[in-house]
Amino acid sequence: MPIEVTQEAVEVLHRSLELGNIDPASGGVRLRAAHGLGGGLDIQVELADGPLEGETTVEASDLRLFIDPGVIEAIPDAVVAVEPQHEMIVVRPAG
Repeated sequence: MPIEVTQEAVEVLHRSLELGNIDPASGGVRLRAAHGLGGGLDIQVELADGPLEGETTVEASDLRLFIDPGVIEAIPDAVVAVEPQHEMIVVRPAG
């Protein structure tokens, strides 16, 4: 699964891992698919101590991502980026 992480997102996520006291040697960031209130699919971004069963671990830009199978199905070529207005991490399709 190709995944891109923008440099801005890497910086924000590294700061978040540090503030959350997550060991970067074993922990990382979880991307989890969740059903939205409107019936669509939302991608949740969470700090994690390690992967859960069934998750795919991807190293991207010196960052460990634990990716839920639902994310891979919904957005096969995902980009993890920062939404500039609110400095919020978003996961969107490439392009």
